[in-house]
Amino acid sequence: MQRILTRLAVLIGLLSTLLGGVTVSAADAADPAYRVRNNANGGSLLPQYYGNSSADGIYMYAWDPAYTYGGDQWNFESSYDGYLIRNTKTGKCLKPGGPYAGKTYVTQGTCDRTPEFQWALEQRGGLYKLTNVSSRQVMTPYYGTVQNDVVVLEPDSNVAKVWWSIDRI
Repeated sequence: MQRILTRLAVLIGLLSTLLGGVTVSAADAADPAYRVRNNANGGSLLPQYYGNSSADGIYMYAWDPAYTYGGDQWNFESSYDGYLIRNTKTGKCLKPGGPYAGKTYVTQGTCDRTPEFQWALEQRGGLYKLTNVSSRQVMTPYYGTVQNDVVVLEPDSNVAKVWWSIDRI
């Protein structure tokens, strides 16, 4: 069984590489964890309360990575039209939330494979743009120039704040 799982992980890694997504190697297959950091402000994607709340509907922030207390670790799970992005502490997945100053905040919810939980990843030069499949908007810090900023969805402007690094922890 372990040999089959290892081969499956290698196959997924190869397919992800070919499709330009986040790659997963056989060694990472058991528990791949990634840190998602904003290109413009350096903030690390973090659920409100540092990942210590599994409540649905809480805000996501681009937070100072020195003060995330392990709450900024994410798994990327291949899904129908993209990826589910699951927090390792809360077990919840990213999705659009409610209104926030003329935009939509990004929140967490009980994971399912509906389009609102799926994220398309576009790669360019080691950075990624994360687009919600249902809203077709990109994930970005509200202002994009300061850390500890609320993460929202907005139309793609292709500026620095819409790009994120996704690094294996």
